[in-house]
Amino acid sequence: MKRTLIFLLILLIVTPIAFKIGKRAFTIQGPPLPDMNYEVRDTLADGQGREAAVILLGGQSNASGCSRDEYLKLNTSPEKYAEYDAGYDNVYINYYTTGTNVSNGFVKCATRQGESGVCFGPELGMAERLHEMYPDRTFFIIKCAWGGTNLFSQWRSPSSFGITGPLYKHFTEYVNASLEYLVSKNYDVKIEAMCWMQGESDSLSVRDAVAYRTNIKNFVRDIRAEFSEYSDTDGIGFADAYIAENPVWIYHDYLNTSKRKAAESLPMYCVIDTNSEGLTCKNEPYDDPDIVHYDSLSQIKLGNLFAEALSRFLG
Repeated sequence: MKRTLIFLLILLIVTPIAFKIGKRAFTIQGPPLPDMNYEVRDTLADGQGREAAVILLGGQSNASGCSRDEYLKLNTSPEKYAEYDAGYDNVYINYYTTGTNVSNGFVKCATRQGESGVCFGPELGMAERLHEMYPDRTFFIIKCAWGGTNLFSQWRSPSSFGITGPLYKHFTEYVNASLEYLVSKNYDVKIEAMCWMQGESDSLSVRDAVAYRTNIKNFVRDIRAEFSEYSDTDGIGFADAYIAENPVWIYHDYLNTSKRKAAESLPMYCVIDTNSEGLTCKNEPYDDPDIVHYDSLSQIKLGNLFAEALSRFLG
């Protein structure tokens, strides 16, 4: 519980928190996010016109990656962990995780590419399954995620009411820098899909949880318009995921309903029911569980589920 209380205190400090006094709604806006570094180091050989199947990955901490690498090592066989640790030859990633761990260029997707260089996110399970399903294709994941952030303000896209959120701007600039680098290396760049793991911060308010349906639909449309130059002929697919049914996320039921309703009305958009799939966030660390972030094997499964959901867009 001590770890949970610390996390909630951080949320109060860095995240806009909505509350009511009487019939009036107020928002406490946290400090602005620091500037991001969009540098992309030259780490790849010439693509010689080959296809670059790009997958975008965004959201808050469960996308950034707060699942502990040490527990992944404990909970998998030495052979499987060695596979994860070595990375996948046909899946590369350029990542920015809350400013605590940044690759500044494309590297093989492997362990410790989450928060602070000691955690990992859904990209690892995605790479595992993509490697299994498409061994002859080359994938490039572009991950830009920031813990403790919301869609209603910080990730707000241009079509939603109000000023475009700073993280939406950061994300699109980061992705554009990565895409331009791939083009410069003579790859035939196509964005196939985007994976989105976010919503916990929006579940702290009924208003924001209900508004999520509209906000995520606008976000998806704006992302597709922003990167239409790079989209495949069928367009950019979108895979979303439910947040955990966790008492910390007070209105998780409203939030997940908003995601489900968005999936019913948007083309090429699917949502993964992480709760019915049995994903957990209650077991690790063993001595003081972090109940707001996925356990190591659940994070791997989340990535697997994302990759399997993307198969409908990848062909």
